[in-house]
Amino acid sequence: MLLPIIQGGHSVVSGITLDITSNTSNVNILTLATAAGYDASADTTAIILNIASGVAITASGGPAIRTGALNAASDLTINIASSATVCGQDGAQGANGSSAGQAGSAGGNGTDGILFEITSGTGTYAVNNNGTHVGGGSGGGGGFGKGGSAGTRYERINDGKGGFCSPSSQISGSAGSDGSAGSSGASCRAENGTAGTSGSSGTVPAFNNCGIAVNAGSGGAGGAAGTAGKAVEKGGLTVSISGSGTYYGATS
Repeated sequence: MLLPIIQGGHSVVSGITLDITSNTSNVNILTLATAAGYDASADTTAIILNIASGVAITASGGPAIRTGALNAASDLTINIASSATVCGQDGAQGANGSSAGQAGSAGGNGTDGILFEITSGTGTYAVNNNGTHVGGGSGGGGGFGKGGSAGTRYERINDGKGGFCSPSSQISGSAGSDGSAGSSGASCRAENGTAGTSGSSGTVPAFNNCGIAVNAGSGGAGGAAGTAGKAVEKGGLTVSISGSGTYYGATS
């Protein structure tokens, strides 16, 4: 909503108020302000974003709320009312190794609850959180490493003539054990995941005077843990952080 003042008989935009009154995701303040008549290339208009009581702002593929590239001189205030929540997206669980010796993949990283993207901002910026919480997404756990393949050795054949090592008859050791998958952090609590553990290497049979046909494989490495997003990523700006609501994750 545009809030005009009158100067010399002409209407001049003095501020834009944006109200979010129902659950939604991936809020882009620049997009909403532009739809309300804002021109980021020229306007230094102050913007107020109000999130109504009980509303949940979630994320998919990015932060729950992002400013977009607002005019550097536009003031921005984000007000979060009682019982409202803002949650970054949690990182995905890393995939486990699926074949002998394969490493697990890293867990996904959580995204930020609120992301400031205003370049060289000279405005005044504030987040007033009186809701339940603003939280960065938690990191996903790393996948486990698959156990290594078993080694084999030629079988020693006793033919009554001193014996021989048969390339067509082999005995195998044991495949390595799989590691354990890491765990994800609690949703919207900006917790890092934990890493998966490595699989163990395979073994070869005991030496029996025969050569090794195939060496045992090494276990796959565990996937790295995903890291948590921030409650508020200021992007190098000076942002006032206040309110009675909880912030899960860094506000820097």
